[in-house]
Amino acid sequence: DDNFASIVAALKEGRGIADNIQKTLSYLLAGNAGELLTLFVAAAVGWPLPLLPLQLLWVNLVTDGFPALALVMDPAGDEVLSRPPKAQSQPMLGRREWTAIALVGVVIGAVTLSVFRYELSSDTLDHARTVAFSSLVFAQVFNAFGARSFTRTFLEVGSFTNLRLVAVVVSTALLQVGLMALPLTQRLFGLGSFSWRVLLISVVAGLVPIT
Repeated sequence: DDNFASIVAALKEGRGIADNIQKTLSYLLAGNAGELLTLFVAAAVGWPLPLLPLQLLWVNLVTDGFPALALVMDPAGDEVLSRPPKAQSQPMLGRREWTAIALVGVVIGAVTLSVFRYELSSDTLDHARTVAFSSLVFAQVFNAFGARSFTRTFLEVGSFTNLRLVAVVVSTALLQVGLMALPLTQRLFGLGSFSWRVLLISVVAGLVPIT
């Protein structure tokens, strides 16, 4: 097919696929960097572990799989055609992407550590871990919205241009609330009692990486 419109459509599709792989890798690496930073800093300064092994497993289960799949299917924006072509030698993740990964990872780690330390100073270790655990989950899953573009803000991209991602974020948030609220999962995951204050702090803290 030598139709010019078909060539333009194919070019847009190809660039969209490359962008989606790039943003998905960045999202996953930033989230994992935040987790590593949280545990490393806490251990380095002699704090109790902010997260238990089962909590970490849950974080990776709900924040890595479905949000990444939704990002892979992100629709390509019209701006992809306005960029010059990339050199074949250019890596998938360049300086811009690694900088974004590092910055977001630091923010996620700092937010998690901050709420953990604040709650630990006034309540029990189980309670502080609950807030840190929930804040980390919300921070990572909300960051999927921020990962959709390296050049435009969350508001400029628009949250409802990828309904799959919206559904994944809402479902993950509901799962997290259920996990914290049910007595059985509270005991299983070593969580403190659930309250609306805990949820509010977690959601507000989770919004920080995309602001």
